[in-house]
Amino acid sequence: KKNINKMKTVTFIFVLLAAVCAIFAYVPPNYVPSPGRRPFPTFPGHGPFNPKIKWPYPLLR
Repeated sequence: KKNINKMKTVTFIFVLLAAVCAIFAYVPPNYVPSPGRRPFPTFPGHGPFNPKIKWPYPLLR
């Protein structure tokens, strides 16, 4: 019983140390948009990938 408790204690200390090292090693990502980049168009008729639909459009072709 004494050997199991010692192993659990050593494992707990090791996991705690690994968690502290992971916290200190974490570097948050910094997203800096490039100045020449435009945002993707989100409404119809704005940009080449989002064409405006002519109204009324034919339902059957």
